[in-house]
Amino acid sequence: MMKKIIALLLALMLIFSLTAALSACGEDEPVADEPTTDEPEIPEEAPENPEDSPPTTEEPTTEEPTEEPTVEEPTVEEPTAEDPTTEEPTEEPTAEEPTTEEPEIPEEAPENPEDSPSTTEEPTTEEPTEEPTVEKPINSDVVLIKDGKAGFKFVIASGYTSDVTRAADTLISDLAKLGVTVEKDFDSADTVSDCEVLIGAVKTRGEAYAEDYHVYGYKGYAIKAIDGKVLIIAGSEESLLEAIEQFKKEILGITKKTKVLTDVTMTLEQNIEVIQNDYSIESISFAGNDIKDYVIAARESVSAEIGAARDVQDVLYKKAGIWLEIVEPEAAEGLKIALNLSNAKECKSTKGFILEIIDGSLLVDCGFANKISEATLAFFMTEITNSKDKNPSFVNGYKYEKVDYKNIYYKDYGAKGDGYTNDFFAIMKCHEEANLYGHTVNAEAGATYYFGKGSGYSTITVQTDTNWNGCEFIFDDSQIKAPAYDADTGLPTGEPGDPEYYTSIFSIANSKQTVYYNVEIPISSLYEGATNIGFAPGYEALIIPYNSNVYHFIRYGGNKDNGSAQHEVIHVDAEGNIDPETPVQWSYSAITSLTVIPAEEDPITINGGDTKRAHITTDFNNAPSYYTYYNRNISITRSNVTLKNITHEIINEGETGAPYISFISITDANNIVIDNCELQCPKIYYTEGSGGGKVSMGSYELGAATSTNITWQNCTQSNLYKEDGSMQTNGMVGTNYCKNITYINMEICSFDAHCGTYNATLIDSTCEHINFIGEGTIYLENVTILANPAGSGLVLRSDYGSTWQGDLIIKGLNMKYYTRNDFTLIDARWTNHFFGYQTYLPTNIWLENVRITKIDWEIDDQGNRIEWEVPVEQMYPLKLYSHLHDYTALDISNPNADCTTYPTDDIISCQCDSGFNDTTGDGICDNAKCGMPKVADYTRNMNPFITTKKLYIKDCPGLTLKLPKIPAFKLMEVFVYSEEAEDYVGFDWWDSGEVSFPK
Repeated sequence: MMKKIIALLLALMLIFSLTAALSACGEDEPVADEPTTDEPEIPEEAPENPEDSPPTTEEPTTEEPTEEPTVEEPTVEEPTAEDPTTEEPTEEPTAEEPTTEEPEIPEEAPENPEDSPSTTEEPTTEEPTEEPTVEKPINSDVVLIKDGKAGFKFVIASGYTSDVTRAADTLISDLAKLGVTVEKDFDSADTVSDCEVLIGAVKTRGEAYAEDYHVYGYKGYAIKAIDGKVLIIAGSEESLLEAIEQFKKEILGITKKTKVLTDVTMTLEQNIEVIQNDYSIESISFAGNDIKDYVIAARESVSAEIGAARDVQDVLYKKAGIWLEIVEPEAAEGLKIALNLSNAKECKSTKGFILEIIDGSLLVDCGFANKISEATLAFFMTEITNSKDKNPSFVNGYKYEKVDYKNIYYKDYGAKGDGYTNDFFAIMKCHEEANLYGHTVNAEAGATYYFGKGSGYSTITVQTDTNWNGCEFIFDDSQIKAPAYDADTGLPTGEPGDPEYYTSIFSIANSKQTVYYNVEIPISSLYEGATNIGFAPGYEALIIPYNSNVYHFIRYGGNKDNGSAQHEVIHVDAEGNIDPETPVQWSYSAITSLTVIPAEEDPITINGGDTKRAHITTDFNNAPSYYTYYNRNISITRSNVTLKNITHEIINEGETGAPYISFISITDANNIVIDNCELQCPKIYYTEGSGGGKVSMGSYELGAATSTNITWQNCTQSNLYKEDGSMQTNGMVGTNYCKNITYINMEICSFDAHCGTYNATLIDSTCEHINFIGEGTIYLENVTILANPAGSGLVLRSDYGSTWQGDLIIKGLNMKYYTRNDFTLIDARWTNHFFGYQTYLPTNIWLENVRITKIDWEIDDQGNRIEWEVPVEQMYPLKLYSHLHDYTALDISNPNADCTTYPTDDIISCQCDSGFNDTTGDGICDNAKCGMPKVADYTRNMNPFITTKKLYIKDCPGLTLKLPKIPAFKLMEVFVYSEEAEDYVGFDWWDSGEVSFPK
């Protein structure tokens, strides 16, 4: 009986083998050499459902005969007697005997336990239909397209970028254009088709497709027909994209010339395998151990560590073809590359990073989260992958510290950036560390750092590159008190304010020590025109000489004062040679003190952000309105600094408030650039002036003193216009004792130089007024001035004597107006007051392309100011010097002129804070101090002007220029450019007192 059953099963096996071969993945006929190689694996379907095993074991008589032929002893029943539950016989025929697969058909039944009995009783009814759909021939040809229809779908592995999906979509689109519709699925989907093209490291289709793609190398890939599917796998995403393209061209045969696809079969001969082997490194060893035996140890919970681990893994793979596993530190028992992020203060190395080999393992210790990856990669790149040695090896005890890591972060020092925690001291600590080691400091994008009361006299000292990455700062001054004043007397009560009020928040400071000479001064005198300071400081420096026997800038008016000791800033080299751009302006018969400020040679940049400005909000102080100047700002006291990309906003300005020194304050510095900032002028508050009466206090956002080569560029003012659309008249920039100041592409309400400047340049800028005092050259190019209400192009400040010793060059000036009909090119006023120096009007003046334009505007529904030009039939005249026209009978250049008609009420007291004394009673303060006249005989001219010598005019169509007909100007020469002569030609102006140009 048993022999008959076996014979019947063998016959069935032959029929099923043929049927299965014909149906696999759309194939027409089985592979000739291995017609039944896939069939033996059918029995292995049963273990997928372990609960089905018992039915199989309960009927050994149905399974054993199927296995006996495999052993070529069909009558032997020993396997059944010895181990009726074992499934070993089902696996043996799979490996050795192609004809033994048919007896294993009954094992399909366990997938449906309730069918087990019928399976064993009627093998001929179920097995033939299930065999071909469950398993496919291994390593066989794959029919992809038959009669123009696709028999497969694409399955894309997870973990890749959208580039891979796009590449598959492009291929699907190309097939659709040829009339072939192909579906797309993803690795995570539950649906599995018989025939699939697997793209990437698909993980859900079984072990047959779970290849280690790293064996191909970063540039390698493979396209294989395997187990009834096509596998496209690659060592990297980059090479996977190349493999998809190769599948399209080499397997599907799609080119630009392809018009139709009817039948496509991928044969085994078409398998493609590209293995990268072009590595410059043959081996890497640590303490004699091959790196291939190592793992990388890093904490998954520490993002900086795991990120560095992946970077090391990646660089070794790309550059050397070596792929190392990443494990948790406690799992790394043997040889390892161990990455450890420590606190900067606890790092093994004072430099914050060390890499060393101990007991064969490579150990990395880094104190900075953002640098552990970069520093570690620096070793692998410089010492291994880019090394000329093909077999780099390192011994125990090897150390690597050649890392220039610069970036550290506020968060690494405890800054919360939540907008209410006071982060002052955390950020101060970060910059202290940076200043010590030369790091670049970084804020976190999106963070808001709060600075309130509590920092005392502390300041955040900045001496290295800093990037604020578009973060926000809040300078909360609302609770910080200024020194108390008596409201009735206007005098201080002696009660000090909070120390924060007069302390800068950020101080971009000099790292070198300033030297102050009060005794043993290295020079005793210094004269105008000198080329050497008189001693060698030994380094590039700014020199400030003082002569307290002479006082300059003795101010007149509501804010009058007794001036300052004669001084200026001079830039010198190490040998003391004077920079021609900062010449000696005054002659010093004595040097009573000297300041030597080392100039930092290495430039630094404080960057608000590359894509977004840092936003700084000042919550305004609530102090009484006295001259209790607040700092609470950004102070720059070192040379070679660029500060850029910052927005400043002021909130909560109340009924009273104290002024600020300036939001960005520059002192004792050379080569400073303020770039791309949006600024806001503070509200103007009023107080009792030193000269009596109510005076406005400064509203300056930008300030500079005793500094050289300062450039403000690309800055705007958020409150440039008032609500009615007219321009603000506040002060925006205030400078003292500066040389070479430049404004480029600025839109701010004013440019203002107190106490003198040497050389001033304005280019492509817009403002409400320009105020200067000093000497050198004023250069204006393409400047726009809203001339109402001042009505002036350039103001030479009368409270300092309206003096400019040098030239004025204007190449493009548009004076806009809307109501005024009286305009002045240069507002200069004679005042019968001694300012401490000889006063001048610009020596030579060049006017080119000067025009007056009437405008109007409106505020639209969105609050935008819309401006347009208003045509006029007649232009109003432009006065060269407005107020000097009032003194037609007075020779303002004559010191002995009778000033009875224009007396002064400014009687200067010698009993002043500056120490002026009239010991002889002759009405003159002691010459030992300043030689300043005590103005008792106030009919004398205390302020004789040296007037303009030459005036040049070119391309001013429609302009009428009125010239001052006073004795001092009679010798002024006027030249008008002649197109015909192609040169300036003399013009006799005295009789008419004006020069007119046709439109």
